[in-house]
Amino acid sequence: MSAQFELGWVYGVSPVVMFRTMTRLEHITEKARHLGYEDFRVLELRERAGVFRKVTERQASEIMPARRFFGGKSMMTEAHFWEQPAWNGGRVGAYKVELHSAPQVEIVGQVALEPTGTVGTRLRCAVQLETHGRFGRKGGPEVAESLRVRMEEEHLFRLQWLERQVPYGM
Repeated sequence: MSAQFELGWVYGVSPVVMFRTMTRLEHITEKARHLGYEDFRVLELRERAGVFRKVTERQASEIMPARRFFGGKSMMTEAHFWEQPAWNGGRVGAYKVELHSAPQVEIVGQVALEPTGTVGTRLRCAVQLETHGRFGRKGGPEVAESLRVRMEEEHLFRLQWLERQVPYGM
């Protein structure tokens, strides 16, 4: 089974400020606390070989219809791999989610920060989900919808975060 979706949001800050916000440890940990992520930890947050890597791990309870398929709690690793910025501050990157107890689920995508308007940024995320085996038809659409909802909640948190920041003080 295959599912895909694309989301996009516009923020009133430059791509440079938006990238700095999204990769700031303080922002990442507060987002995890605000959204109730359990067993959350940052595994990597650095640039290596020209790629900025943000890798986190947490329970996947809201993503997985887990208990009825696998029993117990499931962990997930979420990774963003951002390329170097373009001349205008825009960036592109890759997105990957690994569900530890569900190797038959593959979640990958592309992310982009694009300048828009005078001082704005469009954040785009295109996600492709593939499921195989017993999880297939029943679990795939449910996981895709849960992931989409979670991404919308993260967007709302980013808006709240940006409202609290001092303009140009990031």
